Amino acid sequence: MTFDWNLDNTLSYSHLTTFEYDAAFTYADMRPGSTDKEKRELIRGFASLSFPKEVPPAKWWAFRIVVQKGGTRASDLENVPKLIIDSFCKKQIVKDRSAYQRVGLYPDDTIDFVRIMQVAGSRMESTEKTMVAIYAFIG
Repeated sequence: MTFDWNLDNTLSYSHLTTFEYDAAFTYADMRPGSTDKEKRELIRGFASLSFPKEVPPAKWWAFRIVVQKGGTRASDLENVPKLIIDSFCKKQIVKDRSAYQRVGLYPDDTIDFVRIMQVAGSRMESTEKTMVAIYAFIG
């Protein structure tokens, strides 16, 4: 099985949206003050600001995620995509009773619907930011 990993290849991928938010959090972070549901809703809210009215048909979806993490506290990069991928899952949107129903892209967050996640991170002194780009694989 082969993949075209170049998400900028417009013959294979259609860029849906890019958005960012001033936070760098992970799934199941045990710090008080924010649940995973609240984090997903924050992600959906920022995505909705640039979300297109028409979503192109997709065989499956791909994500490019870049995280800038402030401070020195340990942060597991592999736990960043979970919240983002779940944020656009229609099943999770219903379960969360989200105010952002229109950002649902796929019925479930399985390999059948999301096949590529490119994730990068860097340590910053104080600023935290996450950038997310979503692509539809059009083949």
